[in-house]
Amino acid sequence: AMDNAPKSLMWELCGGDKRMADGRTVFEAAGRGDRTAAMVVERYIGYLAVGITNLVNLFQPEIICIGGGVSLAGAALLEPLKQIVAAGDYARDSSVHTEIRLAELGNDAGLIGAALLGRR
Repeated sequence: AMDNAPKSLMWELCGGDKRMADGRTVFEAAGRGDRTAAMVVERYIGYLAVGITNLVNLFQPEIICIGGGVSLAGAALLEPLKQIVAAGDYARDSSVHTEIRLAELGNDAGLIGAALLGRR
């Protein structure tokens, strides 16, 4: 997307090196009004929602936690994601729904888990 949008704010945010662009770059640029970044975010959330909707419909988990760097986008990620998943949830008319929320440990979940392995 950046190659097709030389004036995108994403270029500035990653120091002109697209290899340095990541999820945070895209969400920040979208939040600051960059249309190219907003299209990337919309596409990303759409793909993520398809995967999560499939998990919900197959396994009906009580909760799904979103972690990693992209979770720092907060409501900009979570709110549209919840709407799309709710629309595709086969049990949408049920009183019980899968809760989708941000992981409380954020980016440190893997690190904390690895550190706790030594306690066993």
